Amino acid sequence: MRGSLILLALTACALASDQQVGEIDFFGYKGFDTEAIRRALPLHEGDRIPGAGSKAQEQLKSQLSEKVAKVIGQNPTDIRFVCCDAQQRSMVYIGLPGKSYQSIVFNPTPVEDVRLPKTAIVLNDANDKAGFKAIMKGHGEEDRSQGYSLMKDPGARKTQLAMRDYALQHEALILQILESSRHAGQRAIAAEMLGYAHQSKEQVDALVKASLDPDDDVRNNAVRALAVLGSAKPDLVRRVPLDSFIGLLRSGSWTDHNKASFFLEALTEARDSAVLERIRAGALDSLLEMARWHNPGHAFFALEVLGRIAGMDEDSLGKAIEANQTAVILSKFEK
Repeated sequence: MRGSLILLALTACALASDQQVGEIDFFGYKGFDTEAIRRALPLHEGDRIPGAGSKAQEQLKSQLSEKVAKVIGQNPTDIRFVCCDAQQRSMVYIGLPGKSYQSIVFNPTPVEDVRLPKTAIVLNDANDKAGFKAIMKGHGEEDRSQGYSLMKDPGARKTQLAMRDYALQHEALILQILESSRHAGQRAIAAEMLGYAHQSKEQVDALVKASLDPDDDVRNNAVRALAVLGSAKPDLVRRVPLDSFIGLLRSGSWTDHNKASFFLEALTEARDSAVLERIRAGALDSLLEMARWHNPGHAFFALEVLGRIAGMDEDSLGKAIEANQTAVILSKFEK
């Protein structure tokens, strides 16, 4: 990872109010004509997306799904509205069941009715709000050098340090919730908190297992915690089962693509030739699709991994990405 302070991009943050569309991109589309799909969509760059949770937004998603199905004869695997690009516009990602898609077998849903105490929920809510506020102000830089995220923004950093204190004191409870709670929201909070706990084999093993949780948000938080840990403490994550994360790059979920690419970027910094070859063999099509996404922050990790697979030195790779010279990297894979 280049430097300890890098910009934190929002992933699947709910759109609190109507928002303008900035970019529309696809994944899992190998074998489909994305331009034909794009022309059929009832949504275009510059249009407005209704706020999250509104009936109007759900209707829009249904309309998008119907139009995609009409063109390709199959439903999309995901329709995701993601906040926000540099102009505070929403990005739209549509997953397709093409040749670059793979159905993933996730873990069974836990069954125990166990929950975190209210203090943990309040702390998590405060952390989410502080982080969102910081990013919307353009203060989204974070320090990952300790193996957990600490944002440069004072308010966000304060709540993250409180998360760290809580996780260190209640690690057994957090592990129990992540392993056993039938409530997906509780497991998602536990996955995020576990990233702030003691760095150990037990922590890594629990996060690796949660990376195949049946819930998108749990997987998102678990894989992100592993990626942040791996960027600072690579020896702790080098032994994880690589195939699971390669598989997530081919799943039908946008958050799986986003976070698995983050994790694999951290893992490939050492440029282990065997690791790079396994990623190339298992997920090259997916990485190439992601590298073509219009949002630089979301394409970044795929471009980094591709550049390393291609054998580009870190300096040349970094300059190409910084200059938005995606074609330089993609040309390494042209037949």
